[in-house]
Amino acid sequence: MSLPASFNGNSLITVSNWIVFSRFRQGEGACSLELHPPIRKSTSLAVEMTYPMIKLLGITLVLLHAGNAVLASNDQCWTQWFDRDNPSGTGDHETLSSLHKGNPGKICDNPIQIEVKTTSGASVESTGDVIHVSDAHRGFVCINGDQPNNGHCADYQVRFLCPLEYCQSEEKCWTPWFDRDDPSATGDYETLSDLHKENPGKICDHPIQMEVQTTSGASLGSTGDMIHVSDTRTGFVCRNRDQPHNGHCADYQVRFLCPLKFCKPKECWTPWFDRDDPSATGDYEALSDLRKENHAICDYPLKIEAETTSGAFVGSTGDVIRVADSHSGLICRNSDQPLNGRCADYKVRFLCPLDFCETKECWTPWFDRDNPSGTGDYETLSHLRKVNPSKICVHPIKIEVKTKPGASAGSTGNVIHVYDTRTGFVCRNRDQPHNDRCADYKVRFLCPLEFCEPEVCRTPWYDRDNPSGNGDFETLH
Repeated sequence: MSLPASFNGNSLITVSNWIVFSRFRQGEGACSLELHPPIRKSTSLAVEMTYPMIKLLGITLVLLHAGNAVLASNDQCWTQWFDRDNPSGTGDHETLSSLHKGNPGKICDNPIQIEVKTTSGASVESTGDVIHVSDAHRGFVCINGDQPNNGHCADYQVRFLCPLEYCQSEEKCWTPWFDRDDPSATGDYETLSDLHKENPGKICDHPIQMEVQTTSGASLGSTGDMIHVSDTRTGFVCRNRDQPHNGHCADYQVRFLCPLKFCKPKECWTPWFDRDDPSATGDYEALSDLRKENHAICDYPLKIEAETTSGAFVGSTGDVIRVADSHSGLICRNSDQPLNGRCADYKVRFLCPLDFCETKECWTPWFDRDNPSGTGDYETLSHLRKVNPSKICVHPIKIEVKTKPGASAGSTGNVIHVYDTRTGFVCRNRDQPHNDRCADYKVRFLCPLEFCEPEVCRTPWYDRDNPSGNGDFETLH
C-alpha cells in the first residue's frame, strides 16, 4: 500500500475485510485514519497517524490476513488440527458434521471460528484454490471441479475456536466405558436412554461430550462404518443396513464427559467390621451390636456389603444366611446349615451418605484410668476429666471402648453396666457370670473438630545470644 507524496484528499481501502478510510492533508505529513470492522457497528477507531505509520499498519494487516492468523482471547481456546479427507476424490471435504462424527467430543457444538491451512502449513491464500465453503458452521470444502485448468485442491487441515469452558477438562470427568450392545442383529445401539436405564446413576443427565471407539480400542474413523447417530443427546447408533456391501458395524463402546461434581462420590463405605466368629451358635454381625462396639456407622446405612474374612463373596460359601440387610446387619446361624455345617466367618461394611465420612470430628487419645482388680473397671467421664483436665470436650459425640490389648468390648463376653457419652464406661465384676472379672478397658471420645484444632499462632524468630562466650543461651526466662 503506497500513497503519492502529492496526494491530498480521501481514500477508501479494504485490508483483511477491514475498511481503512484516510484523509491526507498535504504539507502536514499526517492524516486522519479510521478503521471500520467488517460487521457494521456504531463505533469505529479513529487515530491521527503519520504516513510512515500508515504504511506499516497496512503491511501488518495484509500479512495477518495472508497468514490467516487468528488469536484466541482469554475466554476461548483452539481445538487440535483435523485432516479427515484428502483431495484425491472429488476434493477435500473437512465438514463440521463429518468431523463431529469422526471425532466425537473433540469439537464444540457451535464453534466460534474456523482456521484452515494446508497439511504442510501453508495458508489457504497461497494455494490459489477456489474455496467452496469455509466457515465455522459448516466447516471447509474445496471441490476439484471448481479449480481452473483441471487442477486439484491442496490437502487441507482445520481447527476450530471454542469457548474456554469446553477445553477446561480439569473441571469435568469421564464416565467408564459402556458397551451395552453388539452388532450381531440390526446394528450397535449405544443409545443414551438405554444406557441410563441399564446404568442408573452412572451417566449425568446432560453429558458435555461423548467419545466412541471400538471394543478393541480402535478409533471410530478407522472402521469406515457409516454412522447413523453420534451425539450427546441420543448417544451412538451404527446400523448394519447403512453399511456398503452388506457389511456389519464394528462393536463399539462409548463414554461421556460430565461435570466434575457428578463424578464426586455421594456415598462412602465404612471400614470392614468382624465382631463375631461362628465358633458358637453362628456369626452375628448385627448392626445393633456393631454400633455398640464400633461407632463408624451412620444412623441409616444405604447398603450392606458382606464377604468372608478371607475375601470370598457370600454366595460362594453355600451358607444359608438368616439376615443380610442394611437395617439389621448380617446373621448366619449354624443351626440353619445343612448336614450340621458351620457358617463361614464373615465381615461386613455399610454404605453411608458422604457427609458422614467427611471429617468434622476428632478422637481424643485413649484413656485407661482404672483396672478391674477392685470392684470392676470404672472409666467414667467425671473421673477422666479430673485426671485429664482439658483433654476431653464438654459434650462428647461418641465413645469407643476396647480392651487394653485392643480387642473389642463385645469380644470379651463381659456384661457392661454403662456405655455412653454422658457417663462413660463401667464394667462391674459383680455383674459377670461364674464369678468372672471384667477385662481391663480403655476408652476414647469423639469431639467436635475445633476442640482438637485450637487456633494457634507462632511468634517471630528470636536470636538473643551468640556462641562467642560460653555458648548460645536462648532461654525463655
